[in-house]
Amino acid sequence: MDKEASRTLISFIRAYTDLLEKQLEGTQSTMREAVDGVMSGIQQISDRTAQKKKEADTVLVATYTQPSEEARASMDDVQDEVSRVFEAAQASQLAKKEDAGKAPQNEELANKLRRNAGLFSKHMEALSTLDDDLQNMLLTMMGMLSRDDVIRQRIEHVAQGLQAMQMGLSYILVDYETRCRKADVEKLAEDLKAFTIRSYTMIEERQLFVAAFGDPKKKAS
Repeated sequence: MDKEASRTLISFIRAYTDLLEKQLEGTQSTMREAVDGVMSGIQQISDRTAQKKKEADTVLVATYTQPSEEARASMDDVQDEVSRVFEAAQASQLAKKEDAGKAPQNEELANKLRRNAGLFSKHMEALSTLDDDLQNMLLTMMGMLSRDDVIRQRIEHVAQGLQAMQMGLSYILVDYETRCRKADVEKLAEDLKAFTIRSYTMIEERQLFVAAFGDPKKKAS
């Protein structure tokens, strides 16, 4: 039995399984980030919706339920004006005189309404931006969810690496005393590393591989 070849094989197996373990740790980190990102997005949507609802409720209360003195006076003026118009419709001659005499009052009423509508319009415009806010948040969440494909690929690469290592070891272990030779072990290691680096499609994967076994491009040159 070639003891040096055995030590080389054990050392390689340890290094290769350590690489696969680091890949799984990276996958776990990606999964955690994706879940945290989605949960954070959901919380932000909930908070933003609650905030906009509170602002809208404040405006509605201030305008209709508990209006200020100025708002109440304006609403009373509007009601009076509506009543006057209905009464005027029943007596067209009288309506013409009243309209002519109350033109300044109508102008003042319009000014009051414009002033009181300012705050309401401001908050309604803010409320209308909710769709844009939610759209941006949803796009961010979709970006997080798109990591699902990255996670799947990384897990597949680890599974493929384990399968390739199992096949290579099976060849040697079936006749260990004869096949556990330096040349065979080195060939197994080089073939497995070449297969692994070719399967990696992400920068993070390749960085971990280079940290474990060096840059194959530099070795080839």
